[in-house]
Amino acid sequence: MKPASRAVHSGREIKARTPLAPAITPAAVHVYADLDDYEAVASGERPGYFYGRNSNENRSMLEAAIAELEGAEAAVSSASGMAALHMAILALAPRPTTIVATRELYGGTLSLLRQDLEPSGYEPVFVDVLDLDAVSAALNGAGLVLLETITNPLCRVPDVEAIVGIAKERGVPVLVDNTFATPILCRPIELGADVVMHSATKYIGGHSDLLAGIVAGDAKTIAAARARSVRMGGTLGAFDAWLALRGLRTLEVRIRRHSENSLALAKALRDMPGVAAVHHPLLEGSPSYEVARRLLPDGAGGMLAFDLAGGRAAVQRMMKRFRMVSFAASLGGVETTISYPEITSHRGLSPAERAELGVGSGTVRVSTGIEAVEDIVADFEQALAG
Repeated sequence: MKPASRAVHSGREIKARTPLAPAITPAAVHVYADLDDYEAVASGERPGYFYGRNSNENRSMLEAAIAELEGAEAAVSSASGMAALHMAILALAPRPTTIVATRELYGGTLSLLRQDLEPSGYEPVFVDVLDLDAVSAALNGAGLVLLETITNPLCRVPDVEAIVGIAKERGVPVLVDNTFATPILCRPIELGADVVMHSATKYIGGHSDLLAGIVAGDAKTIAAARARSVRMGGTLGAFDAWLALRGLRTLEVRIRRHSENSLALAKALRDMPGVAAVHHPLLEGSPSYEVARRLLPDGAGGMLAFDLAGGRAAVQRMMKRFRMVSFAASLGGVETTISYPEITSHRGLSPAERAELGVGSGTVRVSTGIEAVEDIVADFEQALAG
């Protein structure tokens, strides 16, 4: 089946007399009448559920669906995207090592590396992943590579395929945050990556009404991630898993519209007053245009960023003039929203660090929704009008 059909049908086999929509199973514990039966289920020898921290039917359906969409052997869910990232890193690099990461990293990921992993002995090294020579040099002695399919917030696209090739020559595993692209637009495991993670809060859920994360990869690595998640208690609740699976069913339709709208808005923004620069991987002139065309032939998702010449004051003025677009410190919903990295995703960086990345006081991140593109463009035009 094509990805659009897999998004609708994966993770669940529908039989006669079963509900077309899956039931929500919030039970924390299941009852058993036979010790041998319980032992077989608890040890994994027999399918079934026994305690909510270890297993749940709604989580199982979501995990199976994402594994199928990503082309992975298995997947495990978690209570948030950050929890998923943490358990993925520790599954691939259980002991302190050097982690080579994109310097244009999501602020939450950067904080995890610096504030939690670095004090434990891990050594994060941040490089320009568009520079393959720099990546190659940084991989000497490394134990893990951490990439984003599309970087946050400036929407650059590293050559995941080439970086994986370099890493494989050194025996270094590669972890890819595929949140922005989703498995509809890019499947990094097919490009050779070892493990993929998502903040399912974003496009997979798609309606800004859940918190969830998921990790997909080979069965051995996912088993290690699952065991750690069970021990640490970072498991996903049944209702959020149910919501994420419901969102997944329309992912292909939504991400196609997100992609079309974001590129159209990016092109329109270039001609709007006060806009100094527009960041979208499929805009001609983007530093990763050719790579994005190759790795993201069906679109680059709903994210873009732009810089306003007037800095924070200009951003504030624009926000007050919006009629439809909202400010929200997240992304991936059906509504068009903006975020201000200086005080949201990248607030943990110093002004100098943000400036080095190209994130300034006028940088605005846009999560383009699925409204009529004419209405989206018109709202930005009137908000930015002189």
